[in-house]
Amino acid sequence: MESNDEEKAYAEYRERSRNLSRFDAIEPPPYMCGGISPLHITNEVRRNLTPLCELALDKYNTEQGTNFVFVDILKSTHQGVAGTNYFMTFRAKSPNCPLVTFQAYVWVKLPCYGGQPVVQSCAIKPT
Repeated sequence: MESNDEEKAYAEYRERSRNLSRFDAIEPPPYMCGGISPLHITNEVRRNLTPLCELALDKYNTEQGTNFVFVDILKSTHQGVAGTNYFMTFRAKSPNCPLVTFQAYVWVKLPCYGGQPVVQSCAIKPT
């Protein structure tokens, strides 16, 4: 790709992603390194992310004194760091409530850093 085309693609990406949260990232130009990208939810990805959502929801329940149960993942973005940051949007239910949408940020460390997931945040999605 020519330099002008690359600059144009970067500028367009910056403009389109300017007001998006980490949970709503868009696909970057194919030659762009770093940043946060959407994660396509395949069956394998769903199997890998479900325990992370459940871990985040367990932390939320403990801190808030609630009893939400994970239902399904809606979408996720990810970012390569010293491991991977996952910004997941999912639904959960409680015996006395309709389905509620949550957003969780979980860092899965590289094996050299312990390899364990760390819940950075979990909250009901703002409306």
